[in-house]
Amino acid sequence: MQVTFHRTAGNVYFSTAARDDGVTVRVPGYDRTSPVPHDLAHFIAEREFELDRGFWGSVAAGAMFTNMTVLEGRRRPHAAERSKEILKANGAWIGVSEAVAGAVHDAVEEGHGAERALAAMRAMQGIVSTEPLPVTAGDIERAVAGLRTAAERWAQVPVGESMSLSWGVPVFTPGRPSRQRKGGGRRMPRGVR
Repeated sequence: MQVTFHRTAGNVYFSTAARDDGVTVRVPGYDRTSPVPHDLAHFIAEREFELDRGFWGSVAAGAMFTNMTVLEGRRRPHAAERSKEILKANGAWIGVSEAVAGAVHDAVEEGHGAERALAAMRAMQGIVSTEPLPVTAGDIERAVAGLRTAAERWAQVPVGESMSLSWGVPVFTPGRPSRQRKGGGRRMPRGVR
């Protein structure tokens, strides 16, 4: 999936996602006070942790959130039912993705270190899920560095222009077996990698 962040004015933006099913959707941006778009923080954090069941992973799988619109392509038969199935299966993980993205976003915007971001993420994790969140400060540092780099690129995007990023995380399909993490190392709960 290719996700493009479009700057329309100052901190005002929207995103488009060209999914692998041939459909391109528009996602409005609501956070107009932040120089780093919240949806960009979601994208980078979810991609870094291979969170295939968060917001962007759900979009890649075919979910349509109520604020999204189809721009191009034809949705497959029963796409609405599939979207509901994905959203139901991923509901808790979408909440986890908020915790992950929020901690990484705050670290970049407020200059927090990885340890503080990790503590914030673990505190939020306890609210949205009972599953453990086995990430290290090093994992957070990589995500924060990735978002800092993306934020620097975004800061250079003039009004009326855009910035595209590739998703690359395998799509989660409800009812199919989980994919194992490469290298046989530490395995996070499905969706939080």
